[in-house]
Amino acid sequence: MARLPWVLLTHAGPSSDSFFYYLSAKSIAAGHGYSILGHPTAFFPVGWPAFLGAIFFVTGPSFLVVKITNLVLWTLTTALVYALGRRLGGRRVGVVAGVLVAVAPTMALYAMRGASENLFIPLLLGVCLLVSTRDGRSPSLRRAALAGLLLGFAILVRSTALFLPLVLPLWLLLRRPRRESWRGALALGVTSCLVLAPWLVRNEVVMHTTALSTNGGYTIWMGANPKATGGFAPGDHKWAIRSITSETRQNSSLTDESISYVTGHPLEWLALIPAKAKHLMLWNAGSIKSDLTAQRGDNPRTGWYARHISGAESTLINGSMHHLWLYKLWYYSYWLLGGIALLVAVRKRLPGAALAALLVGFWIAFHSLLVIGEPRYMLSVTPLVAPALAWLLVAVPQQISVLASHGARPDRPGSLRPLGH
Repeated sequence: MARLPWVLLTHAGPSSDSFFYYLSAKSIAAGHGYSILGHPTAFFPVGWPAFLGAIFFVTGPSFLVVKITNLVLWTLTTALVYALGRRLGGRRVGVVAGVLVAVAPTMALYAMRGASENLFIPLLLGVCLLVSTRDGRSPSLRRAALAGLLLGFAILVRSTALFLPLVLPLWLLLRRPRRESWRGALALGVTSCLVLAPWLVRNEVVMHTTALSTNGGYTIWMGANPKATGGFAPGDHKWAIRSITSETRQNSSLTDESISYVTGHPLEWLALIPAKAKHLMLWNAGSIKSDLTAQRGDNPRTGWYARHISGAESTLINGSMHHLWLYKLWYYSYWLLGGIALLVAVRKRLPGAALAALLVGFWIAFHSLLVIGEPRYMLSVTPLVAPALAWLLVAVPQQISVLASHGARPDRPGSLRPLGH
């Protein structure tokens, strides 16, 4: 697979978000709870650190363990994409869809990072597999409730999915038969909220906040302030993770500043939306460059250093940096053809296509309106495009073959005849 060279040849350590996840997972494994710098935290959602913490409890903390875990999770993702592709267009489509995810160089890079998307993606794909049906009917009550369970866990991994317990039930209400679809919609929405409830209670009791995570204000502010560019631009604000009070205070103050900017300068805020969308969909080499940096110590805000690379690791990383056009060619071809394929698949009402289009569209709209544009954010929904793209890649050659065979039949009026006749 495309991820194996990166896992086997590179020795990158965690940095930035990944370093925070790694340190907090170590805290959980050691029995100190979800903590950072010696105090409880809610800066990022707890799902990914808790997942890694459970693994560290058995294996001991190691970034190698994180990389192996990522390989397992991406194998699961490939299997789920195969299942979605098979439902959409048959076994051949499923195989091609799985291969697209397995060999994609732009997705392979994230096996080296401790990013929460590695867990979020299979959870979201599991939700899609449960709620979409081959005949377009509403899923059973049990499947809808199980989907709600997975969705709740997915939100605890990435809080940007917070609105999905509203979006997906509304989508389910359109399923047939209408007199039963409301049950599945209700089961999904209620179950997902029940999963979130204990964590929200913990944050209220321990962190004195009703927020799911305390970096929401920081993230929203980057996309709604006088110096906002539409992309990642933290300005003078750093992670306020010195204490519980600093976390919650920064979250509240930056949220208030963002709301004030939007209400006071609505035209300027609206003008940022195209820039956010552009930053969101433009690929950059950040996922490769991150392998050149790491952090040490017990503070996620400090300890940065540039790694020395040599041998096969240097060949892989520097070779990739010198051939970025190949990554860009794959990325833009994938999204251009995949976007077309998804629209055509929706028009033909292929199973699961409408749900995939809804989630991709929601993801783009959510980040363009409320957050910022960063190519990594699109990773969460990128595998959803693979089944439709696989269907297109399988269907087009088949159609060409059929047309060619029909055109070569001599008894067909107006058809091409062999040379010499």
